[in-house]
Amino acid sequence: MSPAPKAWASHPPGSLVAGMLAVLCAGVVAAAADSPLSLSTSVEPRSVTIGTPFRYTLHIEAPKDVELVVPTLAGQIGDFQVVDFGAAPPRDERGRAVVERWFTLVAYAPGERSVPGPTVQYRQAGGELQSLAAPDAVVIIESLLNRASGTPASDVRDIKGPVAVPRDYRPLLWIALGVVAVLTAIALLYRWINRPQLSRVIAARPPHELALEALARLRADRLVEAGRQEEFYVRLATIVRRYLEARFHLRAPEMTSEEFLQAAQLDPQLAASQRARLGQFLSEADLVKFARYQPAPADAERAQDAARQFVESTVPAPEVPRAVA
Repeated sequence: MSPAPKAWASHPPGSLVAGMLAVLCAGVVAAAADSPLSLSTSVEPRSVTIGTPFRYTLHIEAPKDVELVVPTLAGQIGDFQVVDFGAAPPRDERGRAVVERWFTLVAYAPGERSVPGPTVQYRQAGGELQSLAAPDAVVIIESLLNRASGTPASDVRDIKGPVAVPRDYRPLLWIALGVVAVLTAIALLYRWINRPQLSRVIAARPPHELALEALARLRADRLVEAGRQEEFYVRLATIVRRYLEARFHLRAPEMTSEEFLQAAQLDPQLAASQRARLGQFLSEADLVKFARYQPAPADAERAQDAARQFVESTVPAPEVPRAVA
C-alpha cells in the first residue's frame, strides 16, 4: 500500500480574502484536467446574520503518493475575524486520501458576496511543486437590523425637532451630596489611619465568585428594560474581561476584541468550544458599542446567560486533599 500524502499548514503571504463575511455554497468542486487533486468548499449554515460565527470547510481529495501544502487562515483576514480553526483527521475514501481544514469566521457587513477559494499546492513523486485554486462561492449575510425591526435598513426616519429643557435643580443637590461624601470619606480615612492593626489576613475571593456576583447585580439593575442597552453591554463585557484577567492572567481589559481573540486562540487553558462562545459574545458586544445595534431584551438575556455559562464552565476544579501516609 502506498504511504498517505504528507500535508502541512502554511501561511500564504498577503490576505487570502478581501471580504470573508459570508457563507460559501456547498458542493462546488475544482479539478484541473491534468491535476490529480479534487477541491471543494462548503459552509454551515448557508445563511447567517451579522456577527454570527459560521464554519468554512476546505475538502481535498488526492492520491496517496501526492504531497500537499494546505493554507491556514488565522487572525484578521481582510475585514473579517477568524474565531477558531482546526483540522479533521485524515481518512481514506475510495482509495484516495481525504484532508479537511475548517475555520470559524465572523462577518460584519450584509449582502451577497463572492468569496475566492484558497490555493492548495501539491507535488507528485519526482515532480515540481504545482498549485490548484479551490472554487469561488457566492455568500449571503443578513442584516440584524432588518431581522429585528422587520423593515428595510434604508427606512430611516428624520430626527425630531428641539425640545425645551425645563430648569433642573438637581446639580445643586449633587453638589451638596458631593460635599457630604467628601466629609464622610475624610472621617472614614481618619478612622482607618488610626485603627488598630489587624493581626489576621483576609483571604482573597476566587475570581468566578466575584464575576457571578457582578452578573447578578447587572441583571438586577434592569438596564435593557430602561432603554440603556449600550451601558448594559459595556458593563457585561467589562465583567467578562476582568474575570479573564484574574482567572487566566490575560490582559483582556487592555486589548481590543480582535487582539484578545488572537491571544485566546493560542492559550491552551481555553477549550475550542469556550473560545468560540467567547468570540461570539465579544462580537455581539462590539455590534452594540460600535455599530449602534439595538438588541431586543431576549438578545440581552441570551448574552448574559452566555457570559454566566462561560464563567461557570471555566471554574477550576476543587483541590482534593492528599492523604497523609
